[in-house]
Amino acid sequence: MKAVVVKPPGAGVWIKEVQDPGDPQGRVRIRTLETGICGTDREIVNGRRLTTSPPPGREELILGHEAIGVVEEGDGIFREGDLVMPVNRRPCGKCLNCKAGRPDYCETGQFVQAGANSLDGFMREYWNDEPKYLVKVPPAVREFAILAQPLADVEKSVEEILTVQGRLIWNCEDGTLSCRKALVIGTGTTGLLFALLLKTEGMEVWVSNRREPREWEAKVFQEVGLNFLNSSKGYGGESFDLIVEASGSTAAVVGEALSSLRRNGVLGLFSFPREESFSLDHRGVQTFVMRANAIVGLVNGQKPHFQRAMVHLSAWNSIWPNAVRSMITKVVSVRDEGEVIRVLREKVRGEIKVKIDWT
Repeated sequence: MKAVVVKPPGAGVWIKEVQDPGDPQGRVRIRTLETGICGTDREIVNGRRLTTSPPPGREELILGHEAIGVVEEGDGIFREGDLVMPVNRRPCGKCLNCKAGRPDYCETGQFVQAGANSLDGFMREYWNDEPKYLVKVPPAVREFAILAQPLADVEKSVEEILTVQGRLIWNCEDGTLSCRKALVIGTGTTGLLFALLLKTEGMEVWVSNRREPREWEAKVFQEVGLNFLNSSKGYGGESFDLIVEASGSTAAVVGEALSSLRRNGVLGLFSFPREESFSLDHRGVQTFVMRANAIVGLVNGQKPHFQRAMVHLSAWNSIWPNAVRSMITKVVSVRDEGEVIRVLREKVRGEIKVKIDWT
């Protein structure tokens, strides 16, 4: 069968024929319909993600951790014709968190990750899986359901932030979070999904980038009710109860925004900065402590978060239909091998989410 393969940790990507894994007993056989492309894939393809590894005993790794497929051979839970999405991180099988279905909190660090770490991904014509790692996709959101994978990470992140803020009374007088103000740094896929979810939670949401918004972005911000800041001009004296770094820019961006964090506020770090650094001198540390601020690292959603993502995408399709649909900015056929290689190597201008069509 056809697959997209890499040879980590080196750079390069190829589309080639690989052996069909067959259909082991007790598993679900799935035909791939589409796969999403994100920054992680490009880091791997360009040899910048040095932690990437192939399955044991192999030199090649099948790429891809975002996928939608159709069940061809079910198991009773999943039936022929069901649309499904796989959960990409799998447990180490040793620590308590992994045994409880939460490898996002793996204590050994020996979890595996499809398309990234010791486990083949989903950029292939077929794959076989266990039911516990599959989530049903509502047909009504099929067009943009690929967003559920990055949204699952965002769902888990917001859940974690709200858990941290359970340390104090964070609800407002009306019982909601309407008096809380959030800043999301970055307007890529993750940034926009954070903004939509925090808006759904009832917060006043601001998004920032180091430029003016593009025309389609401005329409999305208007439809959803988001405020925009061009951070190249600073933050205009605004302050926030929550700041989420989702730009994947430089570490210096975090330092620039930190002074805008209010008392009891949270700084959530989601993306990996490419370069530079930020630091706190003794005064900054004292201020951070006296304001009872918190910093939390945000990573990876699990099956409950994928399920919640499907529900939110279904709701947003009714509330903000233009916003969610406009996030799919390019679809490439797997038959166009040259274009597939190109979009795997470099970001398309104005891109939010690019997907590969395997049909």
